[in-house]
Amino acid sequence: MKLYYSKTSPYARKVLLLAKSIGFGDQLEVVMANPLANEDALLAANPLNKVPALMLDDGRCVFDSPVIMESLLDMAGQPRAGDEYFEDLQIQALTDGILDAALGLVMESRREDSEKSAYWQERWHGAIKRALAVLEATWLDKLHAWNSASIAAACTLDYLSFRLPEISWREAHPALATWFDEVATNPDFTATNPRD
Repeated sequence: MKLYYSKTSPYARKVLLLAKSIGFGDQLEVVMANPLANEDALLAANPLNKVPALMLDDGRCVFDSPVIMESLLDMAGQPRAGDEYFEDLQIQALTDGILDAALGLVMESRREDSEKSAYWQERWHGAIKRALAVLEATWLDKLHAWNSASIAAACTLDYLSFRLPEISWREAHPALATWFDEVATNPDFTATNPRD
């Protein structure tokens, strides 16, 4: 299998970490891709020209990150039913929403000042603030194992620290920060640090 990957994409990072955690690390060829370069291989794998995209051995392509993660769990024979499974999906949806808002802020920061939208920046900041509060208050005790939900949460928090340090999520959410510091020692997580 080929995983089209960008080192700075938290969506791609969580897919790679999940693949490694469920035993697909050795079967995965990681192909570095730059969506902004409109590369033919990535365009062929994903018409949306986004990472991650997973090319299966039979030539089928799977995108984007939630679908890839579900496909990997299915291939690994992981249980995908019941309350715990749907809680994991809820956590992933919440963290994807944080990432979507964070990415909006990052992209907005690269625009000319005269083109920036205070309205959208306020909405994205509000979404991140509310979602982090829910993650800590409602879901922190569900992040008990290194699985799809905890991987998604860890990648999201690290992306905020990496790209939006001004958000200061650690000070606002000390229990979440303590949890993050514990899981951030995972060797695969450390090896996929986007800053390196």
